[in-house]
Amino acid sequence: MIKVDTSTKSLYLSEMKRNQQGTVAELNTDNSNILRKLMSMGILPGMPLRVIQTFPSYVFEVGYTQVAVDKEIASVVLVSMY
Repeated sequence: MIKVDTSTKSLYLSEMKRNQQGTVAELNTDNSNILRKLMSMGILPGMPLRVIQTFPSYVFEVGYTQVAVDKEIASVVLVSMY
């Protein structure tokens, strides 16, 4: 598990709506495969995140990269809201 300070309101990526923004606060998983996949895509605590789409997959922007993940992966990314 990797995290940063979560003193503000936080939501999991799977709970966010289109156009919501925040900062990745935590990757809340003990599954090393999921953690490795997220980290290789540049999804790390402290990175800005903006939701583009929530169905049929979760599409979001992290930095200058657009990423698509399924609900299982979206449910481990905790985001501190702006």
